[in-house]
Order: sequence, then structure tokens, then C-alpha cells
Amino acid sequence: MKLDSLTGKLLFTTTIALIITTAFVAILSHVVITYFPRVMLEADFAGNERQLTDGLVFDSADKPIAINVNPGLSSVFEVLKDDAVYRVVDAQGKVLLASDDGAHAFAPTGQPFNPQLKRFDLAPDSNLLHVATFALTRPGPQYYVQVARSERFQQALTQNDGGTVRLTTLIMTLVALLIFSAIVLCTICRLMKPVQKVSLAASRINPGNLQARLATESLPCELVPLITAFNGALDRLANGYRVQQEFLATTAHELKTPLALMRGTVELGDSSDRAQLLSDIDAMSRQIQQLLQLAECSEPHNYIMAETDPAMVAADAIAKLDRLADSRDVAINTNALASPMLIKADSAALTILIRNLLENAIQHAPPGTNVQVLHDENGVTVRDYGPGIDQNDLPMVFRRFWRGADSDGRSGLGLAICQQIAQAHGWTISVDAANPGAVFRVIFDGSGRPSHDQYRLTPSSDLSGIGEHATSYR
Repeated sequence: MKLDSLTGKLLFTTTIALIITTAFVAILSHVVITYFPRVMLEADFAGNERQLTDGLVFDSADKPIAINVNPGLSSVFEVLKDDAVYRVVDAQGKVLLASDDGAHAFAPTGQPFNPQLKRFDLAPDSNLLHVATFALTRPGPQYYVQVARSERFQQALTQNDGGTVRLTTLIMTLVALLIFSAIVLCTICRLMKPVQKVSLAASRINPGNLQARLATESLPCELVPLITAFNGALDRLANGYRVQQEFLATTAHELKTPLALMRGTVELGDSSDRAQLLSDIDAMSRQIQQLLQLAECSEPHNYIMAETDPAMVAADAIAKLDRLADSRDVAINTNALASPMLIKADSAALTILIRNLLENAIQHAPPGTNVQVLHDENGVTVRDYGPGIDQNDLPMVFRRFWRGADSDGRSGLGLAICQQIAQAHGWTISVDAANPGAVFRVIFDGSGRPSHDQYRLTPSSDLSGIGEHATSYR
């Protein structure tokens, strides 16, 4: 048994606690016996009074005629007549029963019997006696029980009890240590059996059986949250592994088709397809670039968070896509806030997010229309006035490699990258059909989605109500 094991630690802690408790009791008993003998005397008085009262026998006239006590106490009163005495008296102090030959109730020297005097000392024949008077609580005539103990008897009893207490404490400590050790070992062994079974089951989990889960039956309730959390981690691991496998399979399929087309073009040697070959190479390069971006966005350590102005990032993305918008005869409208708004974000990742949303909007916007990039205190909204998105397709928009009917050969990774970036920052990204067009909304503070009416944005000439002023890029 190792000291750093649960069994060793629990056994060690229990032993130390037992030793400390026993030592405390022993020290307390020694202090009370040695320095507070009156406490022991009062305890003896109370015990004698209880036994004597319970042992009184009364006749038909309700007068005490005998007293029955246990043989041990009876022997003390019979043998030590000068050191341990009891007397049963009436209200006038007349002795009715006594362990000695006393004819009168105990009373201070030169004074009559006083039942109100509960404790006092006498010194007949130089033998100091401690006397206690107790009133019987019963219906009928009032009687009193008096118990007397000599000082010499009390000292002898105290000294004997002290040695007995110390010896008894030592023996009890040793016995209790043995019993506690056995109980702790048996308990730990019993508790560890289901834990060992769970450990064995966990060691058998591998990539081939990630669906296996650890059972929580028969486990101590304190370990159930740990096993539940471990099963939750396995769920997330299995889901990530499944997504990775699907991603690899889909990527292989996506790259296989253009490679086969390019191979056929090269084998045929038809120079008229040179333009198509270059287009396929560009499409593949773009797809590989987006795959790299998606891989980078999936790793939290790739993000460098800093104070970032999303309006400046959006302006940079608009400037880079201005030529694409001109080629498609699409205007880009945006607004500016009254004062700069800084957020904690990775500037490069935010640039990719806004650029992908803006590029997606430009590619779906009909010629002669505009795309709106609007800022407010909660986030960024990108809207186009194109054909929009079917309600049945909205849940699939952010899936990897998903393409709409008018995808025009695009990879289907741009919006998936946007979602990955938003999730890494703790943001919310959503899409809604705007009729016409579609609206993508990124909420920075996670406060929730805006109402549907907020998606019905105004033309560029009426944008001043949303921000400070509107700017149109053409």
C-alpha cells in the first residue's frame, strides 16, 4: 500500500484523527480529575442520588422502609461506613433509613437540619465529609436523600480513577486503531472495485470504439460527476473525430474531380482548353487556400486577440473587393458609427469573416443592385438583394462544402470558415431570408439575434438613420 494512494491517505488521516481525539480526551480527563476534583465529586453525588432514589421502597403509608441498590454500591456503604454514607430523612430531619448508625440528618455543626442547604462540609473526628442533600420529587410527604463522601475517600478514588483512565485510554486507542484500520481497508477495497472496472473500461477505448461509454452504476456518488464529465469529453471527441473523417472524405472527393478533369485535358493535349485548365487550377488553388484557412481557424492558439475596430476591418475588406463588385456592376454601401467601437478580436480572422460574407453577397447580387455592410453597437450586418435562400436550405448554409443551386463552382467553405471564426470568438452568426436577398448577421456580444424587421434594410440613400453617415463604393 503506497502512502500517496487513496487508501494510504485515508488510513493515515483516520489514524492521526483518532490519535488526536484520544489524546485530547485523555488530557481533558486528566485536567478535570487533577485540577477540578469538585466536578468529579458532583458527578459521584448525582450518580449515588439517582441510584438511591430509584432503589427506595415505600410502605402503604407512603413511608420509606428499605432501599435496594446494586451490590457494588451497597458494599461501599457497608464497608466504608466512615467515608461513604447515605441517610433518608423527612422534612424535620428525622432519619428514616441510613447506611450508618446516625440518628439525625447531616447539618452544619451547631445548626438544625436545613433542607435548603444543598452542599456543605463537616469534620467529625477530623474526617472531612462533603455532604449533598437532594429532595425527592414524588407525590406525598416530602423526603430527602443525603449523601456524604469523605475527602480521603475522594482523593483515593480520584487517584485510582486517573490511573484507570490513562490505562483505559491507551488500550482503547490501540483497539480503535486496529478496528479503524480494518474498516478503512475493507471500505476502500469495496469502493475501489467499481472504480477499477471503470479504469479498465476506459483503457479499452480507442479510435475504433469511440462510441463506448463508462458506466456510472455502483460508483460512489462523488465520482459520478467525474465519469459523466469524462463521457461528455468522449462525446465531443467522437463528434470531432467523425467530423474530421467526413471532412477528409469530402475533401478527397472535392479535389479528385478537378484533378481528373485537368488530367484528361493534359492527356488530350487540346490547347483550346488551356483557359479551362487555368480556371480549374485557380479553383483548386482557391479551394486549397480555404482548406488551410479552415484548418487554421479551427485551432484556438492561432488567434491573437487585441483591441480591434470592426469598421476599419470592414473598410479594408470593401476596398479589396471593390474591383470584384465593379466587374459585377454591384455597389457596396456602408455606414459609419458616431464614434469608433473597439472589440476584442483577431484582426486577421475578422477580416476573413467580413470578406467572405461580403464576397458571398457580391456573387449573389444581381447587376445594378447594391450590397449593404452596416455596423451598430452589437455587430455587423451584410445584406444583398439577390434571389435569396430557400427556407429549407437555411439550416445548411454554414455546413462545410454545402453549395446552393447557383453555387457557380464555388467550394462551399467560405461560410463554414465564417462560422468557425465566430464560434472561436464567442460570437453569434446567423442568416435569414430577406425577400429579396439574404441577410447575414454577426453579433459580437452574444446578446441575441435582432428582430426580422431589422433585416429589412433601407437603400443607400436612406442609411443615415443607422449610423453617422452612409458611404457608397462603386
